[in-house]
Amino acid sequence: MSKKQFKTEIYTLSWCPYCRKSKAFFRSEGISYKEYQIDDNESKKAEMQERSGEKKGVPQIFIDNKYIGGYGELIEAKQEGKLSELLDLSQPANFDQIWDVIIIGSGPAGLSSAVYSARKGLDVLVLSIAMGGQVIETDVIDNYIGISQINGPDLMESFLNHTQQYDVEIELGVKVNKISLADKLKIIDTGKDKIKARAVILASGTHKRQLGVSGEKEFKGKGVHYCAICDGILYSGQEVAVVGGGNSGLEASLDMAKLGSKVNLVEVGDQLMGDDLLQKKVFAEDLIDVYTGNNIEKINGDKSVSSVVIRNNNTGKIKEIDVNAVFIEIGLIPNSGFVSDFVQTNNRNEIVINNDNETSVEGIWAAGDVTDIKDKQIIVATAEGAKTALRVNEFLNE
Repeated sequence: MSKKQFKTEIYTLSWCPYCRKSKAFFRSEGISYKEYQIDDNESKKAEMQERSGEKKGVPQIFIDNKYIGGYGELIEAKQEGKLSELLDLSQPANFDQIWDVIIIGSGPAGLSSAVYSARKGLDVLVLSIAMGGQVIETDVIDNYIGISQINGPDLMESFLNHTQQYDVEIELGVKVNKISLADKLKIIDTGKDKIKARAVILASGTHKRQLGVSGEKEFKGKGVHYCAICDGILYSGQEVAVVGGGNSGLEASLDMAKLGSKVNLVEVGDQLMGDDLLQKKVFAEDLIDVYTGNNIEKINGDKSVSSVVIRNNNTGKIKEIDVNAVFIEIGLIPNSGFVSDFVQTNNRNEIVINNDNETSVEGIWAAGDVTDIKDKQIIVATAEGAKTALRVNEFLNE
């Protein structure tokens, strides 16, 4: 059966990074899809919520009228083999060969190292759960030299297009469980396959930190969100809570205020931590109420979020605030768990590297935000990826 005969449907918002990830996944598999943009289409928005069980987040994906869920559920289905039962997925790269270098991660560091490795004539395999890392969730990027006023998804699409000009194999929806050694080879264990390489570059980046409170998991996608850029438009003019006083939380609060939403910004510390300019804008915005020194105790709701309960850390006073959504912006965690007992990490779970990006294990390098480098910037991660590939090539030549 031709892949084009499968009825794949995706409800999206035009600027949603996870929507772009989903579409990139299907394109990489050669699968056509029908896209319904709900930006200004109230009937399609209502249709999406009815078909998905009142889920408001995007994307929402259906295959042959079977509900898959969002991007996370799509990747879980790929990892568990359930997608193969619904779709004629393309054959993976040759996992039986010995690769010169396997790169884990497809953000700026991973794709940059892939390009530089391929240019040196190395056999390159990139394994990644998702395309683009955290960059694809970023709105406006104005500090990447030579490219001004670009959004994250467009920047990462340009990275991917550049990478595809070279002989680089990229496998999405692949989760690496652990790495081990066998003589001079490195064994990458995905649970289904054990792939061999002469060298490995860890460029697995970071992921969103969760609150871990009652109601967070239950109302995920039904008022609990981790990307205001993606889902904020769905709550225009409604009262919301934003958790986190760093730059991400401040930017999310300002974005929601622009949409006419009353914002309750909750920060556990006694003061906001974001840039001074952003703090001034937040305090000057009448639609934003700031609650510093407060914890989120609970997220309430029935079919969707209806309120949050916060507790003042100094007085112990409890306050319940009626909101329709909670946007959680409390920082990032390094994606290093699969190698935390294999290579050296610090107390922040970042992979420790030297000036040549070598880890504590010979033949294993690391680059980008998953490492202990001080500056977590796109341009820094890109440069670190290139530098790492050059060091790997020198190692393999020896």
